[in-house]
Amino acid sequence: MTICTPTKRARILALRDSRFGHPMSFRKIGSILGIPRNTVWRNWKAVTQTGDCYAYKPRPGRPRKFSERDARHAEIALANSSARDATDVQRQLFSNISSRTVQRRLADIGLHGRVRRKKPYLSPLNVEQRKVFVAGTGDWDMEKWRLVIFSDESKFNLFGSDGRQYCRRRVGEAFLPRNVKKVVAHGGGSLMVWGCITATGVGRLHRIHGNLNALKYCAILEESLLGTLHDHSLSPLSIILQHDNDRKHTSRLAKAWFDKHHVLLLPWPSSSPDLNIIEHVWEELDRHLRHRRQLPRNLDELWAALQEEWYALDIEFIRKLFDSVPARIAAVKDAHGLYTRY
Repeated sequence: MTICTPTKRARILALRDSRFGHPMSFRKIGSILGIPRNTVWRNWKAVTQTGDCYAYKPRPGRPRKFSERDARHAEIALANSSARDATDVQRQLFSNISSRTVQRRLADIGLHGRVRRKKPYLSPLNVEQRKVFVAGTGDWDMEKWRLVIFSDESKFNLFGSDGRQYCRRRVGEAFLPRNVKKVVAHGGGSLMVWGCITATGVGRLHRIHGNLNALKYCAILEESLLGTLHDHSLSPLSIILQHDNDRKHTSRLAKAWFDKHHVLLLPWPSSSPDLNIIEHVWEELDRHLRHRRQLPRNLDELWAALQEEWYALDIEFIRKLFDSVPARIAAVKDAHGLYTRY
């Protein structure tokens, strides 16, 4: 039986007291106190039999080394980041208990061991910028979001992405060539690309040679952004361009180019890839690239494969990403500018 505190037992008796009318149901008492109906009933029965809210029957067996109070202490240590994980909790607070015991007890109270999600660092200034952004765009409808062109740069390695790769194998087959992720120094070479997406499909994909600076960025805008607008029968006056706050994007040369072509920019909060839907397009592009029957063997073949897969991306996939933007804005608002699931 789950044992309630004497105070909670007294509240159960008070709520159940029939002097105030019909006795309140155990289910309703449980919903008020936040405990299961059966727990309410068992504690009410124990108190009515003994007449004492402080009377408890001794539990059989050896008491737990890691009590409920210890579990709360561990939960607080994890919540305020004074401990990183269960092993750290055991090392700092419960050296007389095994780390496996601590792990089990934390799992019992709903604190399961999981891989930390990778997210960009958010400074207090970043959080405030995100709050301001969602406050200014929270009332935008889909018609306005469809005017936005999302853009970004991305790197692609010749020998696979930087992330994990999974395989299906039997015991003893870990080192067969098909089950090994082959790596070479610096990924065997890589190339950078610039791309953008519109509500009516992908824009042009641009290969970046060497390091990208403000002058090269303006050349990309002149060739590939204006080319994208021509391909989709759009005018610079009719779109809103999104790009991040990289220095080459906010340089004087870039600002002068945007002023010259009357392109309206979307004020963008730093460290906010969860709001930039083109991040998912890069992931999808890399996934398609790695599932090709014939993988590229050099950078020229990689560029050709990227172009082929980029222009073959499903328009419905792009539209769903645009449709998700209001939900992303709402998620940042609900998180008060902090991290979201996107």
